Amino acid sequence: MSRQPPAHLLAGLSSPRSAGPLKATGVFQRMADGRKEELDLCEECGSPLQDGFCTSCGGGFRDGASPVGAAPLGRSELSKVLGRPVGSRAHGSYALSMQQEEGMAPLRKQIELLVEQFGASPPVKAAVRQNAERLAVKIMREIGPTKAAIASVAQEFLRQGRNLAEVSAFLAKVHPRIDRLKDLVVEVYSAPDSEIQVLVDGRDRPFVSYSDGLYRTLRIPFFVSDSGALVEVKNAVLTRNGYDSRRVRPLGPSEFELRASERSFELFKLLEEAKLSGGLSLANDPKAIARKYSISKLPLTEGLLRGTNLLTAVSAEYMIRLAEKLKDGRGRSPKKLAEEALVEACSAVVPEFVGKEMTERYHLKPSHVRSLVVLPELGRWQG
Repeated sequence: MSRQPPAHLLAGLSSPRSAGPLKATGVFQRMADGRKEELDLCEECGSPLQDGFCTSCGGGFRDGASPVGAAPLGRSELSKVLGRPVGSRAHGSYALSMQQEEGMAPLRKQIELLVEQFGASPPVKAAVRQNAERLAVKIMREIGPTKAAIASVAQEFLRQGRNLAEVSAFLAKVHPRIDRLKDLVVEVYSAPDSEIQVLVDGRDRPFVSYSDGLYRTLRIPFFVSDSGALVEVKNAVLTRNGYDSRRVRPLGPSEFELRASERSFELFKLLEEAKLSGGLSLANDPKAIARKYSISKLPLTEGLLRGTNLLTAVSAEYMIRLAEKLKDGRGRSPKKLAEEALVEACSAVVPEFVGKEMTERYHLKPSHVRSLVVLPELGRWQG
């Protein structure tokens, strides 16, 4: 297909020299013999088509097709075609309109369903849906529409300052596998040829079973949402110490309560996969990371800096150092990079004697304060 935009898209965008906007009907119309006759125009040069063939462009274009395939014009290219500047919102709408091929409708429905799980205002949800669609289109062919929808929606809410655990919990309402933890492994004894059944809160839970001498080992899928659930193993009993006591609290020979104290890394792994696909940029937006890990979320540290009139200077230095670290995090989390950037910024801006004076004045433990950064307070920053 040609990189020229279809006529039905350009028809709704008026030129400064035009008398008014054209109706987006997909074709121009003219009056002939007392009735309306529709004329299909070449998408490359605008000439009328004859039997679907453009005499001006030659044999290379038929019905708006070209050897290179369909693709939306870039913002500057679209501006040249229209003869006027095109804003980012108008270009975004144009690009999304070009993406009406097979697969986009299910992708949009999936994104909308995921966004609706979050507690947010209608304008925020609308912005997330639009931005998520643009992100998902870039990675859909590499990782598939379902993963693209999950990763793009997660990315948008993470940019708004939501933490990974919270985003994962909301997405798991639609895709439970996002909530998945390492499988639970328990050892049981059962009579020969007996059929074992595992019930989680009364519902059948598929599992893998294999023989281990006199006993059998069960590998049961385990999710964060299973915390506190009652598990019953039919036709089998737990062996002594045949389970992880951090995850299992025995209630009887064949019953136990599940404990989920760890975090799921399924969403993190999915985001990394999306990042490697080349279409999703993670942890490289200094402004978004700075909003998530802002000094304002550390009230005591902020108070000390404000009391010495150094808050503005430290904030500026913090942004510079954080942006530099995000260019190459060397596998460290954004939270860790933010902590390092803040400590380094304070060390560079706050004079040593000022730090000591403020520590003594407010009776703070020297080991808990580093250049006015109250280290235990960094736990307020959620990963």
